[in-house]
Amino acid sequence: MTMTGPSPAVPVTTTVPRPSAVDGCFLSYERDEPGFRPYVGAVLEVTGSCPGPDPVRAQIAERVARMPSLACRVGLRDGRTVWELDPGFDPRRHVHEVRVDEGPASLDRAVDALLGEPIDAGAPRWGVWLLHGHSPDRYALFYRAHHAAQDGQAVLDALTALFGVGPAVPPRTPVAEAPGGRGTGGFNPLARVRNIPARAVARNAADTVRGLRSTLTWTPHHPLTGRTRLLSAAVPASWPRDVAGALGATPNDVCLAALAEAVREWVPAEWQARPGRGRELHVALPVSLRPPEERFAVGNRVSAVRVPLSYWAASPTDRVVAVARATRRVRTEGMRRVLRAQLECLPEWLVYRFVRQSCAASSAVDTSGLLRVPRRLALGADPVEGVVPTLFLHGDHHFAVSFLSYQGRVRVSFTVDRALDDAGDLAALWAGAVERLWREVTVGPRGPHDPVSPAGPVSPAGPVSPAGPVSPAGPVSPAGPVSPAGPVSPAGPISPAGPISPAGPISPAGPAGPADRSSHESREIRESHVEHAHHVEHRGTHASRPGENS
Repeated sequence: MTMTGPSPAVPVTTTVPRPSAVDGCFLSYERDEPGFRPYVGAVLEVTGSCPGPDPVRAQIAERVARMPSLACRVGLRDGRTVWELDPGFDPRRHVHEVRVDEGPASLDRAVDALLGEPIDAGAPRWGVWLLHGHSPDRYALFYRAHHAAQDGQAVLDALTALFGVGPAVPPRTPVAEAPGGRGTGGFNPLARVRNIPARAVARNAADTVRGLRSTLTWTPHHPLTGRTRLLSAAVPASWPRDVAGALGATPNDVCLAALAEAVREWVPAEWQARPGRGRELHVALPVSLRPPEERFAVGNRVSAVRVPLSYWAASPTDRVVAVARATRRVRTEGMRRVLRAQLECLPEWLVYRFVRQSCAASSAVDTSGLLRVPRRLALGADPVEGVVPTLFLHGDHHFAVSFLSYQGRVRVSFTVDRALDDAGDLAALWAGAVERLWREVTVGPRGPHDPVSPAGPVSPAGPVSPAGPVSPAGPVSPAGPVSPAGPVSPAGPISPAGPISPAGPISPAGPAGPADRSSHESREIRESHVEHAHHVEHRGTHASRPGENS
């Protein structure tokens, strides 16, 4: 691995807040568990001849002022943890070069190593790794950031700031913290709960009661290994959008419903839930609480709510309707006010306690919800053809899942412990579930020998391909403070259902057999080499991890 590029420091200024309870939770978790790697990010699959590291450094140095929080590091002031500007900040030092041998296997090994690679705690904790050599006309850019500094929405903003095609999104003018705000002597928690609708408070309280119920559990044949692999697949973005339109749901609802369908096919009968149908599969779904004026602020502005996925629904379409009904209640301004008040008021020690308790929930599912990259990305003239979020696992969690929409395709990415290697491909099962839903609501049920739809085949897309490695958002992972809906996970507030993954905001708005797998391949995909099925093993410590913003 080559790490070079010292150059004159680039001055950046911003208003720096004290870390939130969620930020501090990630930092404490990492301090108590040295093997914990709470990094989120994405692998960008780029088409073109690798230009070398200097053009990457030049573009990032030119654009870093679009995301001022990239200059912030963790420091101590009067014995308290603070975000502070790094006086020697040089964005060029955050670009690293990784040369690999020819072929996708070498790229797999490079991504494998980087997933568990720590980032220097004495500097702003983010970096871009240029991976090349595996293909003459493709390379990859692996963006990684510490979850204490960036939630799912912040990762998307960083990618857009550094690689987005088009003009910059201007940051809002920083303003001084209002009297009574966190970090001042006059902080008044009651000021944060004024004008919150009583109905929103009641719904959140009801979540607390529901959170005491047992959730779905299963028992694998083997203990967790601490090593992970990445599974990924892609479908046309029109599929979940069409299903959502037909059933009065959102694309995010469709992604979650397909997740439940995939898990039903994936879990072997002998692992099944105890005591059976009385238990429900839940996820802790992230809700972005980042106001416009904090668009580029350092740290997390996210919470989470417990959402049932109607695991035992009579049909896939019934499940979509049920999930939509469950998520609709969190897409209200009243609920956001409740969650925002909790984010501001809950003490860090309480959030951290819930996070550590959630780590023991072995069947908890961390998710990011559906994230969306809002514009095309590129390095110079070289287009980014694919974006795959990176996740981290923590505690006793078996897998985490993230969804991301980019340039007409929705990608699902699973981080799975290697103890589950013999349990089937969750990503392929999810893609198949989305395809079946789309066919059912648009063209009717598909026969066993019907060809793949003209809308485009489901594409298995693994974390690393000749097109570039596929590695969150979000994960999902610790995300925000505990809401009455349930305790927080390192990614965010978590419910008794399990922690949430580092993730992005919610917008208002039987294992596959050979025949099924082949139906997911297309001539177009094979020729472009953009999306291929691959598995990436992470041999380091458990490294897993952002609702929908499309």
